[in-house]
Amino acid sequence: MYALQQARQEVLLALKTALGKTYSPTLDELEAPKIASHGDIAFPCFGLAKGFKRSPVEITSEIAPKIKPQGMIASVDANGPYINFRLSTPALAERVIDEARQETYGTSSTLTAKTIMVEYAQPNTHKEVHVGHLRNALVGQVVVELLRAHGARVIPTSYINDLGAHVAKCLWGIQKFHPGEKPEKGEENIFLAKVYTEATQWLDANPEEKVDIQKIFQSLENGHRGWRMLWKKTRGWSMTMIRGVFKDLGLTIEQWYFESDLVKSSKAIVEDLMRRGIAKRSDGAVIVPLEEEKLGVNLLERTDGTLLYNAKDLALAFQKEEDYRADLSLYVVDVRQSLAMKQLFATLKRMGFNRTLQHLSYEIVTLPDGVMSSRKGNVIRYEDLRDKVMQSARQETRARHSDWSDKKVDEIAHHIAFAALKFYILKQDLDKIVIFETKQALAFDGFTGPYVLYTMARIQSILRKRGAKKGVDKSGAHETPFGKTKEAELLRKIAEYPDVLQRVVRTYQISAIAQYAFDLAKSFADFYQDVPVLKATGAVREARLALCEATHRTLIKALSVLGIESVREM
Repeated sequence: MYALQQARQEVLLALKTALGKTYSPTLDELEAPKIASHGDIAFPCFGLAKGFKRSPVEITSEIAPKIKPQGMIASVDANGPYINFRLSTPALAERVIDEARQETYGTSSTLTAKTIMVEYAQPNTHKEVHVGHLRNALVGQVVVELLRAHGARVIPTSYINDLGAHVAKCLWGIQKFHPGEKPEKGEENIFLAKVYTEATQWLDANPEEKVDIQKIFQSLENGHRGWRMLWKKTRGWSMTMIRGVFKDLGLTIEQWYFESDLVKSSKAIVEDLMRRGIAKRSDGAVIVPLEEEKLGVNLLERTDGTLLYNAKDLALAFQKEEDYRADLSLYVVDVRQSLAMKQLFATLKRMGFNRTLQHLSYEIVTLPDGVMSSRKGNVIRYEDLRDKVMQSARQETRARHSDWSDKKVDEIAHHIAFAALKFYILKQDLDKIVIFETKQALAFDGFTGPYVLYTMARIQSILRKRGAKKGVDKSGAHETPFGKTKEAELLRKIAEYPDVLQRVVRTYQISAIAQYAFDLAKSFADFYQDVPVLKATGAVREARLALCEATHRTLIKALSVLGIESVREM
């Protein structure tokens, strides 16, 4: 039990003792005061007043004097309808600074008995990985880290669509417009993306040729040899690129599934659904009617016999079950697929599939001038964005440190660039569209990853100088450790970290972690501006250095959950 949790337990016990058998408060009723200066924990008396048919102000005035400061409770005050508790800063400091030193700070064992599959990072082969894919990959990885931090056995899973109509278009485009052409080494995926866009635009203008795409799709799905060799070669190009991007982003995928491996089992499932009367033919297609669930119809098979994603998702669910028997299967998929996810879950339920399934949705990433589309060719390639961010970070770092070697500049610039990129996307609420503004993502101040890294580098610099005794400020020799307001505020912010993680693992509102990291960095900046650290003396100096170290360790942990590495210097 962490310090703030212990404090809440003590507050709860004190309230129960003061109230006697008249009312039994719960932890859920405790909250943070709306005005920070009023205290650390508040107990609103509205419910209590309603039950007793008395004014909440009367009740707080009556109960607060009965509670005496002890343990972690320093003072108790009645403030309108609230009983406010202020915690003892020395008692809190003793616990929090020790906790922050532990590698496991913020973690818990609440999910130890659970096996959870997290499916995320699902780009298509034969297309570029672009900015729009980053939110899925980064959100999924944070969820993996969160669940692991609370003890779950997590299987990070990627499901790759390597056999869709887009693949048929790409192969057709290669044969029609670029027969025998061999792209430059390292440029294979740029070539595939260009061909896909070229083929799509041609077919939009010449729809009569789409019949060729259907034939190629059928050939690939049925395993015919005609297009197999070209498919395998181009698929290999895509997978090399995809694995490279995943490594770049620090994704920890342990299980890979491919659509091409699920065709046979998908067809068997569709046939079984037909036999059982769960699915039926409608105008030549195979559907599952879901009108009872108000979900329309789940289309599994086209009139030409080729399968839709929905059918293969059914096969994937059963394959996952066979492989892992997970307690929870979490699908990280954008909000546009919400209906498809509901149809999938409803169909699986009709089939007797009883595992817990959950769709974690998020809004799309778009550009200021509209939604990105591989069909239109108006995407920002991941590699182009990464290189642009890296170049900007390199220039910024070189401008600040003309004496650094190129190797050191490149190393620091790499950390800054990925902090900027990841933080920009992860700080956004999942239900909000991300309008990707490159200039904002590259900013090195304000609510950004580089700002948090800079704070950490500043703390590192302070800690490296801890042995220096020059310029000691003896005027504050009479001070006691943690006696200043900014010290107490920073200490309480560090103490909030476990609560933030536990709240986010329940709600998946991962933007709260980025917000917390920024708030903690800002709280440290306020502390450092107001409170001398290296110039202090004795126990006060050591206490403030310990507070700096606790801040740094907590920031490392928060950023680590976001997939961001810290730096020693900036």
